[in-house]
Amino acid sequence: MNKYVVILLLLCLSLSLSAAAAQRYKALNFENPGTRRVLKTEAGNHFYYRSLPEKSLHLDATGITKLELRSFSTKELKKPELIIIVAGKRTAYPLVFKQKIGGYFVYEALSISIPEKTSQLQVLCYERSMYTRAYNVLPPKPVKPVKLKNLVLKAHAGAMTVNHNGSSSDYYSLLPAQPLKFSLNNGRDAFIYVRPRLLDRSTPKLGVFVNGDLIETVEFNLKRTTKYHVQGINNLGISRKISLPKNNSSSEVELRALSEHLFLAKPVLIKK
Repeated sequence: MNKYVVILLLLCLSLSLSAAAAQRYKALNFENPGTRRVLKTEAGNHFYYRSLPEKSLHLDATGITKLELRSFSTKELKKPELIIIVAGKRTAYPLVFKQKIGGYFVYEALSISIPEKTSQLQVLCYERSMYTRAYNVLPPKPVKPVKLKNLVLKAHAGAMTVNHNGSSSDYYSLLPAQPLKFSLNNGRDAFIYVRPRLLDRSTPKLGVFVNGDLIETVEFNLKRTTKYHVQGINNLGISRKISLPKNNSSSEVELRALSEHLFLAKPVLIKK
C-alpha cells in the first residue's frame, strides 16, 4: 500500500476516533446562585457559586442524563463533600483534592448520573468555603464516517504518460516483481486498459486478481501499435480492455505480470 495513502487513512481514522471520544459540556445556571467567586485557570476565568446560608442550590435538571459538578474551597477541608437531593432523597458524594490554584483548593470533577424524568435537583454543602459550578454532560456529536475515494491506488511500478495524436493519458506500470494494486470503493465498478511492451516473440501474460482470487488470465498478441507512444519505451503492444466483476461494496484488485514483460495499465471508473 502506498505509504501516503496509509498515512492519510490513519490520520482520518485518528481524527474520527478523537472526535468520537471528545466529551462536550454545557454550563448550567443555578436558580438561586447565592454568592459567587471567580476561579482563574489556563482554561479561562469562570464563576463558581455558593448557596445562601442553610440553603441548597437549585438546578433545573430537565433533559439532563449526566451532571458534572466542579468545585473548589477557599480553605483546606478534612472531609469535603457535596450532597445531591433528587426527589427528596439525599446522596453524599466525597470530593477528592486535585490541585491548589491561586490559593484555592480545587477538587476532581464529580460526575453524577441523573435518573430519568428528573426535573429538579438540589446541591447542598454545609461548608461555607465551598463553591461549585454545574455542567450538563452532552453526548458526543455523531461522527460522519470517512468516505474513501472511489478508486484508491495502492501499489505500482511507476506512473507513465501515454501519448496519442497530441493527447495524453496517465497509465501505471507493473512488472513481475511489482504488481499493480488498487481498491474500488463505494460500490463503484471499473474496467482496465492494459498494454504490454513487446521485446521478443514471447507471449505477454497477465493475471487479474480480485480480493485475492485469480479471476482471469489474459494473453496478448504480438501486434505492435504505431499510434501510441511512451517516452523512453519502444515496441508497445495493442491494448486490451479487461472487465472486472460487479463491485457490491469494496474490492481489492491486483494485476500481476505472469510473463517477463512490462505492462501499462489504466483503471477507469464506469459512470453511474
